[in-house]
Amino acid sequence: MNNRIVNISLVIIISGLIIFSSCAKFEEYPVIPQIEFVSFATLLNSQQNDSLGYLTISYTDGDGNIGLTSEENTPPYQYNFFLDIYEIINGVQQKIIFPDTSINFNSRIPILTPEGVNKSIKGEIEMELELFIMSPFLATDTISFELYILDRALNKSNVVHTPDFIIR
Repeated sequence: MNNRIVNISLVIIISGLIIFSSCAKFEEYPVIPQIEFVSFATLLNSQQNDSLGYLTISYTDGDGNIGLTSEENTPPYQYNFFLDIYEIINGVQQKIIFPDTSINFNSRIPILTPEGVNKSIKGEIEMELELFIMSPFLATDTISFELYILDRALNKSNVVHTPDFIIR
């Protein structure tokens, strides 16, 4: 009799766990990546000038295919984080065009795809920007950024324009 009660109890507990785990919902996001501006901070050098910037964005992606492998390095997979810098001159935003076309602030996000069945992802990305590279080209101390990302299917996220920042 006791074995039968124990077996029935085990069946009820196991059934409850299966039902509970099947009811657990995964967060679902669109397959086109979505980004939002989170923050921007700078690091001063010994002359008290901003030398490095740290730009943080949040992201979501429904199929989790954000990121590039080291083998994915030819166009269109050269970059997947695209950043333009604007300066404010006489109240007007102007995109900074560097005389040397090899200077850009585009970057590569590494693979973020999770293991398992649910590929939806959500998180934050922090990019380090070498502000000292752009300093000689600035006509003002006020900048902003415009950015977007691409996933491996080349889906383009929304474009984010940050607030203005004063750099030294």
